[in-house]
Amino acid sequence: MGSDVPRNAGAGGAAMSDDEIAIGSVGISEGSHVLLVSLVYDAEKPTEDRPFESIVEAFRFAFALGFDRGKKRKREGKSVTVAPRQFVVTEYSEILRDEIAESGQSLGAAISEYAEAGCFLMSECVLNNSDVISLILSQ
Repeated sequence: MGSDVPRNAGAGGAAMSDDEIAIGSVGISEGSHVLLVSLVYDAEKPTEDRPFESIVEAFRFAFALGFDRGKKRKREGKSVTVAPRQFVVTEYSEILRDEIAESGQSLGAAISEYAEAGCFLMSECVLNNSDVISLILSQ
């Protein structure tokens, strides 16, 4: 993760290694994917609330929002995979390590559920004609 600090520093010596973590894939529901695409900047629609430069950036925000609020949501319906080359799942192993060890979920599944919850919160914001970025300030 780009740090010179040993991976298990301060973890009590019993921390999982990356080899022991089930990675899994990352995805969201079709409805959440449509929402995220609608929030990506489009030069032809400069007045719309489209605060993200890419779908991966929007997905990261959705994940962070769900994680920050401690909310997870299962995907419903068809799933859309998030580009694994642009969203590197293992970069999130440290913050989710204890949770996935307890739950038995894969890292990708936990990330996906947080992102799905974040998408739900973002969709409520859109339905209420509020700016999505206002979610940073509210809680």
